[in-house]
Amino acid sequence: MNLTNKQRLRILYVSEPLSKLGDMAQGIALATFVYTLTQSGILFGLFLFLRFVPELVIGPFSGYLADRISRRTITTGVNFMLFLMSLLLIAYHEDYTIIVVITTLSSVIKIMYRPAFSSSLPHLVSPDDLPNTNRWFNVFQSISSILGATLATFGIVSHNITLIFLFNGLTFLIAAITCWMSIPKNQVNSMEANHASDQESGTMMSALRYLFNNQKLLGLVLGSTLLWGCLALSDTLLVPTLGSVRVGGEDYYGFYRIISTVGMLVGAYLSLSWYKLFEKGSNPLIGFYIPITFLSFFTILLPTSPFFLGYAYYFLIWVLMSLPNNLLEVGLLNAPDGIRGKIFALADAIDGILFSLITVALPFLIKVYDPSTILFYSPFPFLIIAVIFMLYSLKRSREQGALKNKECE
Repeated sequence: MNLTNKQRLRILYVSEPLSKLGDMAQGIALATFVYTLTQSGILFGLFLFLRFVPELVIGPFSGYLADRISRRTITTGVNFMLFLMSLLLIAYHEDYTIIVVITTLSSVIKIMYRPAFSSSLPHLVSPDDLPNTNRWFNVFQSISSILGATLATFGIVSHNITLIFLFNGLTFLIAAITCWMSIPKNQVNSMEANHASDQESGTMMSALRYLFNNQKLLGLVLGSTLLWGCLALSDTLLVPTLGSVRVGGEDYYGFYRIISTVGMLVGAYLSLSWYKLFEKGSNPLIGFYIPITFLSFFTILLPTSPFFLGYAYYFLIWVLMSLPNNLLEVGLLNAPDGIRGKIFALADAIDGILFSLITVALPFLIKVYDPSTILFYSPFPFLIIAVIFMLYSLKRSREQGALKNKECE
């Protein structure tokens, strides 16, 4: 089927959010179900950790496939395998051990998807259109996340989680078909053909050199790591906090996730303006330090009123989480095509290190301290670090501005 790039992009605008809809519903429902099934903070934390640990172990190498094997084949195959995993969850959803095994395998499979999918976008749109394209993908995915969270809440309240697994499987099957139709085969941009003589072109070492030599991109990746690390605090402790404050309080987690998806939608829509505000500035990293500062502050306030003002705090947390997305995404998308998949994989792996360590460490503290107490105090280090970095960056920007003024004089 001969489709134009615009037609391919339109199909992906629909199919990609559709798969996210089912995945969001399943992720929320499964997290709540596991905590209800085990009533153990440690087992719940282990479940969360094993969902993310594959990104630490094999994540950095997943981009190698995206740069060597057909990206269309990878995205199609990943979605089809996830369809099968959802069917397995229907049959074994009462067994914690099998849930963990299936969830871990699904995480391993998912790792291969993002580098392959994201690396394909520069072949569908021009570099100037990437920020806007990325913004609209995030907006549509946020809308689907709202629907997914609503579906998950319905499944949790009605205690009918198997319907969610079935729906998720169908969305992955549809996504597999549309990826085969829309994702272009691997190709090399003409501008990058000059790099073909480089003996290390396309190797992991060349990807590492590119990332660590590009100080701006590396700084954005580290800023994203701090942002995700701070988010991990509420992501790990919110369900136990709700359960400790009120009997059956974990069932309210679905409502929180609906609120989070609305926050994602608002943040995604504003991300293009945020990108334009800081990308051309003297220090775009400030575009990460500001959200980290306020996200930490609202996370501190979250356990003080989890069933009233906490909803507003959680909404703002997710707005701030989504705001700087474009700053990092566009930087990654502008990487050379031969190593773009590896760059995405490396960035995701670095992002996941702190997030995974927090998800595995905090549940052990729940055995000693109240989860709401941990959630209140744990964001302070992120708040202090973000404020220090932001003040340093502002000072450096002023010094550079003063230096430029002197040169002009």
